[in-house]
Amino acid sequence: MRFFLICLFLSALAACGTKPPAPSAPPSGPGASTAPPTPGVPVPEPPRPTLAAEQQRLAALFEGTPVVFAMQHDGSLRVEVPLRFSFDPGSSTVKPPLAAVLDRIATSQRRGSSRVLVVAPGDKRGKGITLGNDRAGSTRDYLVGHGIAATRFTLSSVVEPEMVRIVVSESGPPRLQ
Repeated sequence: MRFFLICLFLSALAACGTKPPAPSAPPSGPGASTAPPTPGVPVPEPPRPTLAAEQQRLAALFEGTPVVFAMQHDGSLRVEVPLRFSFDPGSSTVKPPLAAVLDRIATSQRRGSSRVLVVAPGDKRGKGITLGNDRAGSTRDYLVGHGIAATRFTLSSVVEPEMVRIVVSESGPPRLQ
């Protein structure tokens, strides 16, 4: 019994000699807080990146593809996706390559108040502008389904060129330039 008590005492003594875990590094940078979040108080969201920063991020992400992300003179972001990657002939169903681009746009714009112009081509014969309107509507519906309010959209259709164009503007109605 005595041996047992000595072993218990020594193990308790050894436990006292262990080092506590190292404290984690305090947060750094502007607005960093060292206090834990208060329950029930919403944590502020980080600031949204500018359209120029989004253009750079998206252009790098889609580098090597025919998708174009360009800044316009008025500070709006223009996205161009070739028709063959956007819709099948005679169809207004969004194809997976266009959906991949729209997913990224929805992710970056759902929290903002930017305005979005969607210009989709119809075809030279057959349904023409009507098909272009349907394609622009399908593109809008896809983005609405991914969190962008329907009230933020303007739709247009064209016959030429064979590009789906999306313009995102934070400073007024979006326009193609």
